[in-house]
Amino acid sequence: MAKIGRPATWPNWQSEITEAHGPDVIAAGDVVRGRAEMMGFDVDGQSVTEAIDGSSLSQDVVVGVGMRILYTVTETPGGSKVTHRLVSELPAGTLGVLLSFFLRRRLQKMQRTLLQELVAQAEASSG
Repeated sequence: MAKIGRPATWPNWQSEITEAHGPDVIAAGDVVRGRAEMMGFDVDGQSVTEAIDGSSLSQDVVVGVGMRILYTVTETPGGSKVTHRLVSELPAGTLGVLLSFFLRRRLQKMQRTLLQELVAQAEASSG
């Protein structure tokens, strides 16, 4: 959670995020603004922290599309397990179906990649 709760680290393990500006460590109600590259577009983004504690972070994020993001960190005998859940709020109708078609695989790949990078960085800083 130490890396997840620090916006300055986000571009290091979330390849889509190119800039993140906010408090050093986020708390409930904090807003982080920045830029991201999504599907070839450079877009402004904003994240509002809904809740954060020692084991979870819930955010309302807008980066081209609205998303609700939840990170959960669970201690295990071998270390920690990080879960990342992303729910996208896509437009309705034909545009929503088309956008969903293009975004679904991209968002799934983004989730896998960010978790791999987060784990690699956490292991490197602890070892």
